[in-house]
Amino acid sequence: MRDFSKWEAMWDAYYAQGFSGGAVPGSAASICWNIGLLLTILAGIIIIVCMGSVIDPTTEGTSAVILPGAVFLIGVVLTFASFALPSHTPQPLRPPSLSAQITTTWNLDDLGECRNGGQKLPESRLEDGDWKCVAYTDIQRTELTVHIKGDKVGLYKADGKALAAKGKDE
Repeated sequence: MRDFSKWEAMWDAYYAQGFSGGAVPGSAASICWNIGLLLTILAGIIIIVCMGSVIDPTTEGTSAVILPGAVFLIGVVLTFASFALPSHTPQPLRPPSLSAQITTTWNLDDLGECRNGGQKLPESRLEDGDWKCVAYTDIQRTELTVHIKGDKVGLYKADGKALAAKGKDE
């Protein structure tokens, strides 16, 4: 079985990159994004609370909604302005899918659709179980089982023997 923890870490990093708007942490874009998002959320909450308590549209009630409304708009502007700042990282490369990583690791030409009952082989995470697949190498077609346990992945032939991967098996 091969250790796929580095592959898992690539997917974790890929998903983590998407939350901060793709800005480099500590950069102007990141700070602008964080402040804008914070202002938008807080002002939105204040507006909702004020709208629930304002029954009579008096001067005081109107200003209680207008001021947070202005802060809300400033937050939205800051959030979207962060995308125009140059400190964004390029969109990280999407890691290879699990089937593509298996194909590369075991030097296969193609790995057909893998199924575990009605479930397909996950593409961006490791899920314990056995998936029946058809693999193609050169002109040979082989029925295989992809076995996943924790962060380890193994390929087994129909007779139960492990299929050797490129490099050293663990």
